[in-house]
This record gives sequence, C-alpha cells and structure tokens, in this order.
Amino acid sequence: MTKIYFICGFIGSGKTTYSKALAEQHGAFRFSIDEWMIPLYGEHMDRDVFDSRLATLQTLFKDAALQLFSLGVPVIFDFGFWRKADRDTFTDWASKLGVESEVHFLDVSFEICQQRALARNSALNGQSYEMTPEMLALFWSWFEVPALSENVERISMPPVMGG
Repeated sequence: MTKIYFICGFIGSGKTTYSKALAEQHGAFRFSIDEWMIPLYGEHMDRDVFDSRLATLQTLFKDAALQLFSLGVPVIFDFGFWRKADRDTFTDWASKLGVESEVHFLDVSFEICQQRALARNSALNGQSYEMTPEMLALFWSWFEVPALSENVERISMPPVMGG
C-alpha cells in the first residue's frame, strides 16, 4: 500500500537530510517546500506573500502526489508542519484518500536548530533561506511542538546532522 510521510520539524532540525534518507529507504518521491520556493520566488518575502505561495505549492504537490499514489509510489512532504492544524489538515486529507500516513517529528532543541541554521548560512546554495538569530527566535514562537498525545513518530537526531 502506498504511504505518505509528513516531516515535521523546526529550521535546522535535519528535515531535508532525514527526508532524503527516508526517500531512499522507501523508494519515495520527496517534495521539499524550500527546494521549490527559493528557485521559483527567491529569498525572503512578506509573510502574506509567502503564505499565498506556500498554499499554491502545497496544492500542486498534493495534485502530483495523487498521480504518484496511482503508480504505487510513496510520497514525502518535507514541509515543516509547524502548526498542529496543518498536521491535522494533511493527515485528514490522506485519510480521506485512503492513503496511510505517518508524521515524523524531528525532536531537536531550539539551541541545536539555531546553531545549525546559522552555520548553514555560509553554504546556502539556493536550497535554504538565510537566517538571523532574530528570525529564528520569531519563527520558534510560531512553532507548535507536537503534544505527546499527537500520533507522531518522534525522531531524535544526533547533533552532527543538519538540514
């Protein structure tokens, strides 16, 4: 049966590294928001513009996922899923399609995420956004760590991994 994996984690938690390994392990197709958003729209933008573009990409990715499911190909959404409402919306979508899903939460402390994100600034290569300590602090205030009652796979990443 085809499965979809939703990768949840903060900036610098290792989502991309983890999702690439998961894709290889399961022969899955991986959709990464940053890897599409940056080449299409560039670096930083106003929040409302970002949200609109994010919604467009998510819709396109969901449509493409339907085609992949019909071919029996597992799918990974490397979107971050910062809010519980977003996690619920996407797992409900998968359930309505009859597709098995798993949310994998990369349980990494803010301090480690911040260290990784700031270190990554020196080698962005158009794959990640440049981050400042102020931006990271603001974004962390928006991040909703999955509650213990949420049905998520908690993944503890070693501090040497990034992404």
